[in-house]
Amino acid sequence: MDDRKLNPLRLLIAVGILGYFGWLFVQPSPQTEAQKAPPAPASRPTSQSQPEPSACSARVEQVGISTYEVRLRISGSANTILVYTDQGTVTASTTEAGSAGEYRVRTPGPATAVQLDGCPPLDLR
Repeated sequence: MDDRKLNPLRLLIAVGILGYFGWLFVQPSPQTEAQKAPPAPASRPTSQSQPEPSACSARVEQVGISTYEVRLRISGSANTILVYTDQGTVTASTTEAGSAGEYRVRTPGPATAVQLDGCPPLDLR
């Protein structure tokens, strides 16, 4: 092809690329908007709504988190495990979720906090 026929095409491509990067530079970044108003999950426990018990009979020793599962190693005795997610709260019985101090709870999404019986919640974020 002749070089004179390609000059308008090169100019059009260069203007398109410069226009795109100019548009990206002028547009506010989504990270700036997220820092201004971070959403708080509705199902997340607060320390004001639940009084802390004086003695807790169970303690979380180890936590393994994946997208749809939480694995716990617990010392002591507990009857229920509450797992808080952005989609809601999952309640599991320790007799059904595992044995010998190791428990596995399936969740609808990533876990944000874990709570044993009446103990204070453990924040996982």
